[in-house]
Amino acid sequence: MNRVFPLQSPTLRIARVVRGIAASAVGVALLLSSLTPAQADRLDDRRAELGTSIAEQARAVEHASAELAAANAALTSARTELATAEARLEAAEAVRREAQALDETRARELADAEHALKQAKADVAAAQAALDSVEARTSEEIIVVTQQSGPLLQLALLMTDVSAAELNQRAQLSRTLFDSSALELDELQSRRFALDAAKALADEAQAAADQARKAAAQQLADSVAKEAAADVLRVEVADRVAVRDAAAEQAANELNAEQQRQDALEAESADVDKRIAERISAQKAAEMEAAEKGRNDRRALDTVKQASPPAARQGPGASRAQPARKTVASTNSSGLQRPVSGRLSSAYGMRLHPVLGIRKLHDGTDFAATCNTPIKAAAAGTVAERYFNAGYGNRLMIDHGEVDGRYVTTGYNHATRYVVSVGQQVSQGQTIGYVGSTGYSTGCHLHLMAWENGGTVDPMAKWFR
Repeated sequence: MNRVFPLQSPTLRIARVVRGIAASAVGVALLLSSLTPAQADRLDDRRAELGTSIAEQARAVEHASAELAAANAALTSARTELATAEARLEAAEAVRREAQALDETRARELADAEHALKQAKADVAAAQAALDSVEARTSEEIIVVTQQSGPLLQLALLMTDVSAAELNQRAQLSRTLFDSSALELDELQSRRFALDAAKALADEAQAAADQARKAAAQQLADSVAKEAAADVLRVEVADRVAVRDAAAEQAANELNAEQQRQDALEAESADVDKRIAERISAQKAAEMEAAEKGRNDRRALDTVKQASPPAARQGPGASRAQPARKTVASTNSSGLQRPVSGRLSSAYGMRLHPVLGIRKLHDGTDFAATCNTPIKAAAAGTVAERYFNAGYGNRLMIDHGEVDGRYVTTGYNHATRYVVSVGQQVSQGQTIGYVGSTGYSTGCHLHLMAWENGGTVDPMAKWFR
């Protein structure tokens, strides 16, 4: 839980670790299911390695702060929801832009249609005016032709003294007027056709203008609706941004709290090492003092013996000096006794913190055990410390004195409670407390620690079997 090495990156990695656990497990299952028994046998070692890797990843997640994990999950969720909302907004904005472009197209079409209608109406008016003009001229000429070639006029010519030349001239005039009238009639017919065509084009232009006006109105309504939808999504995105920012701030705060917890654990570890070193120094000083006192006592006794008569020195009631003895902890032949019988769930050693991205030392061995499982003293000794720490939870340390030439202390962490007190002498195998999940823990287990001469060591490397 301590010994933090240089920081690599403060990135949040819990989700990646969890995905790694799942992917590794699925990969092993799929691989083994596709192999023959002989091939599967050859992969036993590889499967064991992967199993160890999966277990290590799972333990890394267990040692991460639950609050930080929750904050990280909330931030991930907020980022996902924001990305979804932004994608929806972008799609809505694209639709809105398309609608606006179509608006402009429909407006141009309407303007063109209205211009065409206006031109068509002008063409109809011009054609009508031309037709009226031709009709007026034709009517006048018809009247003149009729008057020049009517039966009364021919009778008058017969009764009047008119020369042949005049008759011929009048006949020529009549033919000219008739031919002119025929041309006027042809032009009149042509003008009528032109008027009909102009009216037809005007009707088409009117229909096109009406259709363009209707399409423009519908498109405008559609654009307004799409703009309103985009406005709603803009508000949603703004809300998601606020949620994301709040989640990011919470995650940052939890990350900072996680770093502070790690710093506190580091400081706690240093303080414990210092206190154990001070106790060892005190024990050594006491032993040296006792040894010196023993030597002084032996010298005094020797002086008394030398001053006494030989018979007195060798009499049956003479006392013999006994050498000083060290009190060595009682241990079995295989080392210290395991405090619980549960399986080892996390070994001593370096590991990568899943959140802080730092290499840190797991300074003990975790034993998987159910809550309230009795914890036994690893060996005889004196209860040196008992207190609560935010990271280690309820802690207890037993000083076993000098064992095999080394001063040994064992530590027990996360207990729900202890039943022995500081200064109390305990024997090997005596119940000292019960397994719990206090402090920086995600489930009931025992975190066992061992110190040799004031420094933490792997408990399972020498002292436990």
